[in-house]
Order: sequence, then C-alpha cells, then structure tokens
Amino acid sequence: MSPLVSVLVIAHRSDRWIGPCVDSLQAASQGGWNLILVDNGENNCLARFAAAPNVRIMKTPQPMGFAEANNYALVRGGLDGQYVCFLNQDTLSAPGWLDACTELLDAQPQVGAVMPLITNYEGTDWDPAFRTCARAAPELFFRLDGGPGADLGDLPEFVPAPELTAAAMVVRTEALVTAGPFDPIYGSYYEDYDLCRRIAQAGYEVGMCTRGRVGHFGGSVTADAAAYRRRARLICRNRVIYAARWKWQNRRRGLLKHMLICFPRDLARSALGRSN
Repeated sequence: MSPLVSVLVIAHRSDRWIGPCVDSLQAASQGGWNLILVDNGENNCLARFAAAPNVRIMKTPQPMGFAEANNYALVRGGLDGQYVCFLNQDTLSAPGWLDACTELLDAQPQVGAVMPLITNYEGTDWDPAFRTCARAAPELFFRLDGGPGADLGDLPEFVPAPELTAAAMVVRTEALVTAGPFDPIYGSYYEDYDLCRRIAQAGYEVGMCTRGRVGHFGGSVTADAAAYRRRARLICRNRVIYAARWKWQNRRRGLLKHMLICFPRDLARSALGRSN
C-alpha cells in the first residue's frame, strides 16, 4: 500500500542533526508515512536507520544542491504518496504537525501546499525564514511579536501566503506533478518560493497551517567560512533569478534597481551574518 505521505530529507553533513530529526518525526503523524533519507555526502550515521520499516536510504551519485537532491528522490519513489513532505535535516517535529497539515489538505482540496508554523531550533523565537513568509499574511504576522508562546488558537486553520519555506512543507502530489518539481537552476535557496509560485499558477492555493509546528536551526551545512561565503553568493544570485521571474515587471529596470540599491544592502546583510 502506498504511504499517505512521502517525507524527503536531504542529508549532508548531517551527523549532528539527523538523529533528533528522525526521532522527533515519529510523533509527527499517526497516519501512514514513509521517510526517504537522501545521502547527499559527508554523512556517517545514516546506517542506524536502515532497519526501520518505514525508512528508505538512497545515495546521490555526487553531492547536489537542495533542489536537485529532492528531485532525485522524487523520481525514485518520492511521488508514491498522496502528499510529499520536504523536510530539512535540522528540524525538530512537534507532535502531530504532519497530521495537521495533511488533514487540512484533505479537507480543502483547493490547497496545493502548506507549511506549519516554524520556530527556531530551541523553540524560543520564530524562524527568520518563516517570519519572512508570514509578512504576506498580516492577520498572522502582527501576532508573531508575542513569540512562540502566544495563543494563536483563534486564527483560521489555513492562512494564505504566496511563498513558503521548504524547511518543512507539505505538497499535494497531484499539484507537484502539475506544477513540476524544484527548478534546478536555483541549486539551493529560493527554489521553494519558485515552486510555490508555480503551484499557485497551476490553480492551487498556498499557505500556512496554524495547527502544526516545527523547530528549525537553519544553515546546518554552513560549517565554515568558505561554506558561508558560498551560501551568501547563492542567495544573492538566486534572489535575482527569482525576482526577474516573478516580481520585476520590467527586467532591465528591476536589475538596475537591484544593482544600485538591493545588492549593496544584501552585501551588508551578509557581512552582518544576515544573508537569508
């Protein structure tokens, strides 16, 4: 029988993170799910999960970007379930979050993709990427100042937003097949935003599930200065690709504005350690 959810986790330099990620995932859903662990290089502890009945380990032929590694898994069994969950290796699952997302998708067939509310790894503040996505949803965003402990129970179960982070994102498989997988041009960063835009373009709604929560560290593979510089370069590059594709009405004018205003600002943010 096919699983309800295929959970895809790309593991790269994952030894510190993958154990808590997989262990906490066990409580994320009481329904049927299978985990595909993608060995994307420099991992030493994935073998401990090989005997689990709902875990499959596959290895990429060489280290790939996040988009390519997920696509590699999608065409090798990742599309077998009714839903696909993209989950980062440096996440901690709160009990029931995956069920909350799939129940929302079951009840609202017009919704193509959702993400839970995402905190930092310790659960003491909101994840920066999640905050960025939530800006498009004022009814939620202006409540985030109360911190993760704020009572958000009066909010609707589904809050629309045009962009979601794939740190934890659940996508209807038929919507993913219609929209297509991650665009490998991005490699890593902004490929999730681009996918959300294409899912919406295919006629589905995209947004946040307020009944689920996941903790996220962020930047778990950025272990040294060289990796950080590469990450910053990719973010700057991909921000331009994404804006040119989805935001700039006039690409020449948009690029000029970016080079004169946005690019210097992004360099300053990168220098301050705020490149995302």
